Amino acid sequence: MKSYLVKDLTDEQLSLLTNAGVQHYPWDSGIMFEETQLDTVLAVLNATGAKSKSKYENVYKLKLTFKKRKKEGGKKDEVDEETLRREAERLEYRKRYIKACESRTKSILDAAASTASGNRKKLAAAKQRFVTSKRTEVFGASKIAGNEIATQTLIEELERVRMVQGVQAVHVVPNRLLIATEILCATDPESGLRHEIGQFLITVYLDGSEDGIRWQNNSRRVDGVRERMHAPTVFSDGRAGAAEIHATVMELIARLELSTVAELAIQFIENPEANEYGKYVSKWPML
Repeated sequence: MKSYLVKDLTDEQLSLLTNAGVQHYPWDSGIMFEETQLDTVLAVLNATGAKSKSKYENVYKLKLTFKKRKKEGGKKDEVDEETLRREAERLEYRKRYIKACESRTKSILDAAASTASGNRKKLAAAKQRFVTSKRTEVFGASKIAGNEIATQTLIEELERVRMVQGVQAVHVVPNRLLIATEILCATDPESGLRHEIGQFLITVYLDGSEDGIRWQNNSRRVDGVRERMHAPTVFSDGRAGAAEIHATVMELIARLELSTVAELAIQFIENPEANEYGKYVSKWPML
């Protein structure tokens, strides 16, 4: 099945697509969606599209041309030039004020950011080295033989991922496995009632970067333990609330046991525990 890439949509346009039930997945500065969604996307955005080949098989770039919407009435609104001039001056003064404030704190922020960035890079590099060394241990020290076995294992695992309950579609891109799920639901551990959490894009980082996995809820965000949670157990940046799952996922990724990763990722959403995260399941829509 063909897929399409569209770049640089506004937040308002993305919201229109989500409200229209279009399933889309983030990709660089744009989104990816299946061919079955094409007509809906064009209709919702009031646009026409011209496709061109991308570097990925069965994936096409789509350049949108937006149609002009008819203006109601037919008369142009009168513009108060004096009001516009004053607003422009106000914005300019505000810009200068913000710039002055930034310059006062820049050195402090730069120092703090440098330290934090350095620590994150060291930790991320260590995690990626773990995945590389573990994969060598599992598939053999010989680079050629190890790569051949790993490649065959990866092909077989991708077929297993497609068979996992709750998986709707699977895409493979450089160093990443994109798993689109069906609508996932969870049981409130306190009341026993079922709640709809949403349809997810699960990104598995095959090189071990980004803690190995991210969840993105394409249906809704809800305030739970923190603001704009993807799920009761998933923070707004897509990371799991329980750090232990990342260690397990990293081990499974190193062994290329991707179907197990997919099952674990879905169960993590559907089976929250009775703890500080699970008590917020009731915030999601009840079935």
